[in-house]
Amino acid sequence: MSKRLLYIYNPLAGRQKARTSLAGVVEVFNAQGWEVTVHPTAKAGDATETAVREGPQFDRIVCCGGDGTLNEVVRGMLQLPPEQRVPVGYIPTGTTNDFARTLGLPKTTEELAKLAGTGEPWAVDVGEANQHPFTYVAAFGLFTDVSYSTPQASKQMLGHLAYVLEGMGKLADVPSYHMTVTASDGRAFEGDFIYGMVGNTVSVGGMVNLSRDLVKLDDGKFEVLLVRMPKTSEDWQSILSALNLQELTENAAVVAFSASEVTFTCDELVAWTVDGEFGGAHAVSTVVNHPRAVSIICDRAAGGKTE
Repeated sequence: MSKRLLYIYNPLAGRQKARTSLAGVVEVFNAQGWEVTVHPTAKAGDATETAVREGPQFDRIVCCGGDGTLNEVVRGMLQLPPEQRVPVGYIPTGTTNDFARTLGLPKTTEELAKLAGTGEPWAVDVGEANQHPFTYVAAFGLFTDVSYSTPQASKQMLGHLAYVLEGMGKLADVPSYHMTVTASDGRAFEGDFIYGMVGNTVSVGGMVNLSRDLVKLDDGKFEVLLVRMPKTSEDWQSILSALNLQELTENAAVVAFSASEVTFTCDELVAWTVDGEFGGAHAVSTVVNHPRAVSIICDRAAGGKTE
């Protein structure tokens, strides 16, 4: 009996790499013994709908696109009963591909396809922020709106530089949010924050870089980072240094800790981004970890650290 693989790809992601590499990827899967069904996405949410409708009929789903495409497929898996959630492979062709770095995925399309088709699935944690599922990060504040406000054409032409150019003008008037942040273990922090993230990732937009020793994909906890409002130029330098975290600690520039659930309370609406897409604006936001909710193909030795 042949193995069945559903290949969902976003033809517009990155520089339309998914479209141009389609034949080569399918050849790799066929050589591995997969019977492949190909589905190009046609609209936002299409990957989710397809994963829910078609997923249980297959042995594996592989998605190709940016982190947003992966998010849609994972969102679809979460709508199914646990016993119907098939393993998900990922071939990243987006602009930043933060979660691909965390998973330790190879660089070339051929190597990615080989891993997606034959790699071992690992059950990883999935987040939920204000009822928006996410695979690697939910965030607010400085630069977080860039990924969904920068036009797709600019992303394709400029790549990550588009994010930087779009964000440069924001430094002159940095907004801050006075918040109380409460963790599930009872810890609470209050202050004026210009950026906050709850993630399961070693990289966010090339600006936040966490040590791989801090990030475990299946420990039931997220890494939380809060950046305080800077008051001097020296504070900015401290923030830049602190965004390359080797340990979770609290200092004058940042607060960093691990938690399975975090609630953010503010006296104004705060816009959130979830896996690079707009996640709504909320005065009170709760972010919850769903332990080992979805199985994703990753290279455990190269990156995807687990317990």
